[in-house]
Amino acid sequence: MDLRERLRTVLQFLKLSDKAKNNQLTSEDVEAIVNRYQKEFQANLRDDMDADSKPRLSQEDMNEMKSLLAGIVAPKENVDTPEDKSTKQTEATAEDLLSLTRSVVKQNGQLQELVKQMSDQAAEDAATAVVTTATIMRINGPGTTKSHLFGIEVPMFDMNKRWNKIAENPDYSSTKIDEGEEKAFYQEVSAYSKSLARRYEYLNKNHLLDPVKLASGEFSTDLGGVDDAKVGDQYVIRRQDALIARVLKKRELSQFFPVRYGVQDHDLVFNTFFDEVSQGWQEGEVWKGGMKLENEIGHVDDAMIKMKFGPMKKLERMYIGYLNKEGSDPIKWSLIEYCIVNTLETAQVEQNKRRIRGIYAKPETGIPSHFLNASTGIVYTLIRYFHENKILLHDDPSYRSYTKETMVDAVKEFVADIIKRCTEDMDLDQHVIYLNSLHQSWWKEGCRAKYGKDLDFTGPGSYLNVVPDTSLTIKWLPYLGQSCLMFLDIPGNLQFLEYIPGEMMAFKAKDDMEMVKCWSTWKEGTAAAFLGRRFKTREELIANQYEWQQIFMNKPSVDVAADAITIDAKEGFWHVTVENTKETVITDITNAKAGVGYLIECGSTTNVSTIAKSGKFADITSDYTPTKVGDYILVLLNSKGNFRELERCVGGVRTVNADLQPNLPGVR
Repeated sequence: MDLRERLRTVLQFLKLSDKAKNNQLTSEDVEAIVNRYQKEFQANLRDDMDADSKPRLSQEDMNEMKSLLAGIVAPKENVDTPEDKSTKQTEATAEDLLSLTRSVVKQNGQLQELVKQMSDQAAEDAATAVVTTATIMRINGPGTTKSHLFGIEVPMFDMNKRWNKIAENPDYSSTKIDEGEEKAFYQEVSAYSKSLARRYEYLNKNHLLDPVKLASGEFSTDLGGVDDAKVGDQYVIRRQDALIARVLKKRELSQFFPVRYGVQDHDLVFNTFFDEVSQGWQEGEVWKGGMKLENEIGHVDDAMIKMKFGPMKKLERMYIGYLNKEGSDPIKWSLIEYCIVNTLETAQVEQNKRRIRGIYAKPETGIPSHFLNASTGIVYTLIRYFHENKILLHDDPSYRSYTKETMVDAVKEFVADIIKRCTEDMDLDQHVIYLNSLHQSWWKEGCRAKYGKDLDFTGPGSYLNVVPDTSLTIKWLPYLGQSCLMFLDIPGNLQFLEYIPGEMMAFKAKDDMEMVKCWSTWKEGTAAAFLGRRFKTREELIANQYEWQQIFMNKPSVDVAADAITIDAKEGFWHVTVENTKETVITDITNAKAGVGYLIECGSTTNVSTIAKSGKFADITSDYTPTKVGDYILVLLNSKGNFRELERCVGGVRTVNADLQPNLPGVR
């Protein structure tokens, strides 16, 4: 932005454009213009005028500048008349511009005083806010000054602080880190992180968590939640909104399932089932009807970030290397923001994956646990509902799994099976089907093969978004790997649970000799608000035949080969044993991955597959010997490479390992 554009912006902000155009500016107007210029751009108008008067300007530019400035300087009593002006030289020179600058300075003796606070009077004027947003709320601030990085006048950007000197000059180096500098940095990280968490909480409360609008700065003039807004706070909010937007772009899953806050431990959601109430009229007290309350319980587990990095010199070296290679990213020009945004982007991606296929397991003492085991996501929550006899799965070999060639037919058969089981009191008008986004290309190939090579997949009603021959909308879920999971639900029923919005962002930091320790803690989980009637046994669930059921799901399992003593984890996470020709003891799950819960289910009691408490299964609670079809054991790799037991079912009786899953409903 050159000098002319800056002056025009100031005139627009102060609503003095018409007065300047008509030579009606007063001395007070001139003083306001010069002061506002200094506040807006953290620059001295005289210095800018001197710089602009150098020969690098064309004669045309200087003439235009003279004309513009002539309208800024208030007329005096001895000013030449228009007739006199017409006889003077029309070509402006550098000396002319300097003379005009001195005239402006003379009318404002306070020009040299740096204004410390920016007026926010325009916040009440919507039209003005539109005009000034691009100037006032630039993400990079008004421009670095001797006192503050980016010209943002808050302590975090003070140029006396080491990290800001490095941001301004990547070549800055010092072998000596003064006493207290490291501690000041850690304290600033903590303070900024808490402020970031408060900003996130405010945006969430007011439904302003729109990544696109946040990144554009649309909400930056909204200083709600800032206790004592001063000059610079607006810029900090602008940068915080941009940082939050960056993280939210990684947060793909809230478009599929909403986030419900305020859950500190367990949360009760009451469902009401009403009996028939209407009947034919007859005389007397012939009563009919009633209702039954059955609650669903949502729960959260404790998750955390604990990092230890450094020393400070190493951190600086990494940061300086970033500035020299990728220094175009304004959010990372500050060392504090650089640390926070990289950490949060990683944490958010991990949370996204965990929200789909995470399964909580209490960490082994003193050993870092896998990110997938910090809480339980959609997949294992649905499996828990199945094991709790709350939803009956649609299980048929034709859609337990599918290939590229069979996917379309499998999905259609699954949907047709659900429709076939609907009673006259059930409908699927509000349901959508969730499919694996990794298999979109399979779906397209299958649709083209089945319905025509030139099939168009654009538009909301295309076969990419709607199951053929139905009105059922498709939602493509990420992070499912090669799973063939598919389920129907009403959007908004399944929810992610948290306690405080932005809690993950509230880092604390401290020094430990030459290292940096940084941490945050939060709570998260997954639950459905409505499932259906609850049954004590699987037989009762089956006899109900999906009546009142909300969620319809396939069984994404694979069969174990007969007489197999090992299971290959590459085939999937849910394995069903079959009829064996001899006694069979499973000794290992090969290719198992950390963080994944592996489910081994009994599919036949003929020469049933068992697991002994030895070898790779030495850490399970006891020998596993199923006695009934549908019995299962759920295990997870530990740090020693053995399997820990999360829960099991024998003889139709489910038992949860309370040591590893202490927060599950019913455990305590």
